[in-house]
Amino acid sequence: MKIAVFSDVHANLPALQAVYAHILKQGVDGIYCLGDLVNQNVWSNEVIDFIKEHNIPCVRGNHDEGIGNDKYNFNFSFGTDDELKWGKEAIAYTLQRTNASNKEWLKQLPLKLQLKVKTNFGELKITLTHGTPQSNTERIYRFYPSSQLLKILDEEDTHILLIGNTHASFHKEIIKENNGQIFYKHIINPGSVGCPKDGSWHACYAIVSIDEQKDFHTESDAVEVQFFRLDYDINTVIREIKKSGLPIYYGGRLLKY
Repeated sequence: MKIAVFSDVHANLPALQAVYAHILKQGVDGIYCLGDLVNQNVWSNEVIDFIKEHNIPCVRGNHDEGIGNDKYNFNFSFGTDDELKWGKEAIAYTLQRTNASNKEWLKQLPLKLQLKVKTNFGELKITLTHGTPQSNTERIYRFYPSSQLLKILDEEDTHILLIGNTHASFHKEIIKENNGQIFYKHIINPGSVGCPKDGSWHACYAIVSIDEQKDFHTESDAVEVQFFRLDYDINTVIREIKKSGLPIYYGGRLLKY
């Protein structure tokens, strides 16, 4: 089984189009989105319409929840007072331009999705969420201790946890020991389509491959992850941000990381 997973589009339609076109050439069995479709760029309605048109299952990110509920104040990441101010300006911009039916659609997105994959060694469980299974504002970073990550996985009773929110891609293999036997679990962040924060402006997504012939409990390579970073017309995106009335910060930020 092979699935494509992407997250954090943040209204960047050209980046999403590039990712989707690439995915279609990979022969995947499913495509899933981990949330934050909207805000901080100019194509919130168009991105929502794209996801709906292509029937891509999606969970509810914190920006989706805030915009969907017409909130001018909701939790988002910022590092400085200026970034907080620009963030609030972006929220106001997006709220004014996102149509009512799309806001309603954002509100009904689930906090998490669960997949079950039948293998020769039992049922493998996959949980898809934006932040953590309990909250779309919480974040999971790759540097968190394995004991903390294993606790999250065990509490959710899942073998693979797919997350977004941090805009930084990683695959962390978590080892669990029981009576001298080693078992494997996985946390995977596909990075960000529309605004990566891990060293490259290129649109990022991941393909997760599961070998049903291998024991996912005890064979680490039963689950493999491949990350892709794709070019898109970033100059057009920055130009449209400049013309839009959004803080120009959101154009410069695309190149910052």
